[in-house]
Order: sequence, then C-alpha cells, then structure tokens
Amino acid sequence: MDIFTHLVFGALTFNLFQNVGISNYLLLILFFSILPDLDIFITPLKRKFKSNYLEHRSGSHSYIIGLILSIIICGIFSIITSEPFLIAWVLGIFFYGIHISLDLLNTTKIPCFYPISKKEYCFYVEKAGSSFTLLTSWIFIISLLVVFNNFPSFFLAVINIYTNFTIFYYLYRILTKIWINSHLKENQKYFPGVLPFCFVIFEKEIIDNNLSLLVERKSHFSKSKLIHKSKSILTPQEMIFFKEGIEMYKENYYFSKWTVLPIFIRTNDVFSIKFFFLEPMVHSRAMYIQYNFDMNSRKIISNDRSFGHI
Repeated sequence: MDIFTHLVFGALTFNLFQNVGISNYLLLILFFSILPDLDIFITPLKRKFKSNYLEHRSGSHSYIIGLILSIIICGIFSIITSEPFLIAWVLGIFFYGIHISLDLLNTTKIPCFYPISKKEYCFYVEKAGSSFTLLTSWIFIISLLVVFNNFPSFFLAVINIYTNFTIFYYLYRILTKIWINSHLKENQKYFPGVLPFCFVIFEKEIIDNNLSLLVERKSHFSKSKLIHKSKSILTPQEMIFFKEGIEMYKENYYFSKWTVLPIFIRTNDVFSIKFFFLEPMVHSRAMYIQYNFDMNSRKIISNDRSFGHI
C-alpha cells in the first residue's frame, strides 16, 4: 500500500478517536502511520550487513519491531513535549500496527512477527501499491483542501464520506476474496485486480514433465478474458534447467515472494525460460526475469530482467 493511503488511513482513524483527548498527538500518530515505509532510507545498509531484513517491506513491517521502535521514539517524544509516555507509546504501537495490518491485505508477503518468526504472510485482498487506492487517496486529499478553503462547513462531511467509502471498499475486497477462494480448485490461485470488481485466476498443473498453465482475467460485470494459456512438454534436460531457474530467481528476496508464470522459448541450441511475476501484473504486463541456457554445454549463458507483455 502506498504511503499516501497509509497517511490518509491514519488521519481517518485519528478522526474517529479525537474525542478521547489525543489531539496533541496528531503529528506523532501520522508519523507512526507511515513509519514502516521509511525503511527505504535504511535499504543501503543491506550491502554492508548482508541482511534481507533491511529491504523495503521486510524487517520494519513487523509488530515486534513496531513495539521496540515505539518505546524509543515515544520516549524521546515524551521528553521533548512533556506528554505522558504511556499514552504516546500506546498510540505509537496502535498506529504502527494499523500500517502492518493494512499491508497484510496486500499481495506481497511481510514478516509481521520478525524477529520471533521469519515466516511471511499476506492475504491477497489488495494489490501492493494499488494505483486505485493511490488515486482515491489523492482525490480525498485534494477534496479536503478545496473544501477547507472554500466550504469549511462541509469539511467533516467529506471526511465521513471517505471514511464510509474506505470501510465499504475493504469489506468488499475481503468478502470477494473469501467468496472466490471458496470456489477455487487446489491448483488455482486468486489475485486481486487493480479495480475492486476485477480479479485474476492462475491455474497450474504439473504432471511429470508436462506443464499446463492458465491465466484468466475475470470481473463481476463482464466476460472473462484469457491472458495466457499453454501446455508444455519438457525434456529431462529442460526440466533440469527449469528447476535451476526456479532456484536462481528465489535467490532474490522479492522474487521469492511472488508467484511465477514460466514461459519456455526454444531457439536453435538455446533454451530460455521467462519467469513472469503475477503479483505486480497490470493489464497483462508484468515484471519478468529470463534465464538462457546453452543446450550443448548445459550451462546458463545469460539472464535478463525487464517488464513486458505476457
């Protein structure tokens, strides 16, 4: 989820509880609402410490880390402002936790209990970095500025309208995911679309050296659209290359989190595999990494990362 949506969501939640006397903590609350995404400033440290948990959306996206950071930050805040530490600490933990919980709805896994557990989770309710939520957040921010400057009496009305919209939107997303998942086969997987009423179904079947793959875009209001369908029979050597390719892309922290659609290309003595990553796919275009193997030497000769049409 983008930083602007987190900021808006934090502000809306603050608005729901402002009657309990926490108005002095607004800046602290907004800071904790976006704090996990400020990990982009520590990612350069990964080169020195060789830890994937210094990546974006990794170690910082943990309830445990939020608990520790809130003690330090709220302690400093309390000393500077003379506000009660306990209230600041509870608010810090709460709004940091809201950020983590919202990101758990996305399609990119996060280690939400790190360092106690390194297992990563996500619920595939919303696309990570959704352009739809980014757009609606900006519309809300601009609307508030316009209303505040020209029609101040409607200020709270706009906030209430967007709050109700947000609640309905995520409830719709969650119920859609639960309903569709309950009707899927074991070899099928659900992916949320950019728009709330669109989604993608990925179907994969591997029997010995036979691979059957299907990617289909669906909607509640229109016919299904086929994105990709293929059936491949790999030779024993090609199957070895396929498994090697899987091991190589999994060495990348982000790639290892995502679902791949493999597409095989045979050109003369070169066997190539394009691994398309389905979570960031938009309009049948996705990020991919391609490995090229020499059939004679049976070794990888090159690889390429790009973004293209499936």
